Amino acid sequence: MSTIMRTWLAFAAIGAGIIHLALVISSPLPVALALLAVGALETAWGALVLARGRIARPRAVLFSALLPVLGWAILVTLSTVFVRPDLASPLGFIPMGIASVLDLAVALALAIALRRGADPAAHGRELPAGRYLLGLLAGALLVGTLTTPALASTQAGQHAHHHGGPAFVLDDPHAGH
Repeated sequence: MSTIMRTWLAFAAIGAGIIHLALVISSPLPVALALLAVGALETAWGALVLARGRIARPRAVLFSALLPVLGWAILVTLSTVFVRPDLASPLGFIPMGIASVLDLAVALALAIALRRGADPAAHGRELPAGRYLLGLLAGALLVGTLTTPALASTQAGQHAHHHGGPAFVLDDPHAGH
């Protein structure tokens, strides 16, 4: 697997992990605990791939990348069957949909590499610095473009600090006097 592809997979895993972590605060406790574990693992795995430059245990990662998607599908199905919209609605379609797309991209890329007989854990050929940086930039832009609206539509994103104004506002008891 090429260096760029490994980097993109790491970016996708980190993006999905951050989205899952942002969904923790608005979720019911059992779902929040699952999202916390999944988000932490995805983020840690992505950071590990970036740090080591290789993918360890690609089959386990392939299976793990599908778990959040399967979990969301089960939760939505249960919510529909038992007419309990409160089970799945705190997650939101946009953040879970985008996190699922990122997870499916990781799983699909690993499945293709494994199917071709390529070892995803092996180091790919080194690219010239310019091509590597362009590939790195393209991956970061793509994941950032997907992750930003997903984070904005979570409860954490809706209550986030507006970056154009002051961090806090002090009430002045003498204002207007």
